[in-house]
This record gives sequence, C-alpha cells and structure tokens, in this order.
Amino acid sequence: MADLSTLGTLKRMGTGAAQAMPATLGRFELKRLLGQGAQASVWLAFDPRLEREVAIKLMKPLRGSDATVLAQWLQEARSVSRLNHPSIVPVFEADVQGQQPYLVFEYVPGKTMTQLLASQGAQSAVQAVALMVDVLGALVAAHASGVVHRDLKPSNVLVEASGRARVMDFGVAQ
Repeated sequence: MADLSTLGTLKRMGTGAAQAMPATLGRFELKRLLGQGAQASVWLAFDPRLEREVAIKLMKPLRGSDATVLAQWLQEARSVSRLNHPSIVPVFEADVQGQQPYLVFEYVPGKTMTQLLASQGAQSAVQAVALMVDVLGALVAAHASGVVHRDLKPSNVLVEASGRARVMDFGVAQ
C-alpha cells in the first residue's frame, strides 16, 4: 500500500519521487525543499487562505514521550513570534500535525549570506557594513525583547535582492 502520509510525501518529494500528488501540511501546500539541516528541513509553501508564499520549517518528528521538548519548542516559538523588526524574518505560526512540529515564516526570496559569499566573493566594505548594520539592528531588537539567537552564522542571514540582510532561524533562541 502506498504511503500517503505527510512524512511519506515529503520523503518522496525530497528524492524527486512525488510528481503527481502535491504534499500538504495542514492548509499549506508544500512546493519545494529550500534547505536541509541536522534538526529540520525548510520548504517553500503556499498558504491558500492568505494567498501567499511562506517558508515552513519542519522539525524532526517527536516521539511519544517528548512532551517537554514540545513545550520548550512552543515557548521558543512564542518568544520569537513577538519579535518585530525589519531585519528579522517573522514567525507567522507554530503548530504540530501528528507528531510533526513546524513553524511558518515569511518567505524571503534571496540568498543566504553563505550563498552570497560563495557566488560573489568578499563584499566591498560599504556592502559589508550595510549588511552588518542590518544584522546588528536585528540582534539589538531581539536582545531588547529578552531573546538571544545562539546560532548566528552566515547561513542564518538572508540577503534580499535589495541588499537588506534579514536574520532568521531563531530555533535555538533563549
């Protein structure tokens, strides 16, 4: 029998095997994998209710006894969702479907700072300072709200086509 679960569909999409059936997570239509890390994967998705693209971070599925992990994850999501700054990628939702926790973020087209540096090399001093001013502004706003990122690195900074830097992935924030 075919595996029609969300996780089964995601696995098929990740290997290119899901062609005919679109994957969904709650109301969201998953379009393509944007990135994969040790603890989660990030997908470009479409929210048909609000008619916009979003980024969805799928955490590793929880085991039956992970209630404390889920409570901690939800508390972190609440803290980050309260952050409001133009250089912070906002959290729109946090939910769990089955044993699959996920976060819904604003989709920001662009490249990570890691990708930007790999494709363009070192930035000019003016460009580098402008990017760091954006990043530091985001951190000041987060710290003023009592949130510490704890995993700031070039792959967690998106750079929009306009050149503005946006800090993302406060997943291990405290």
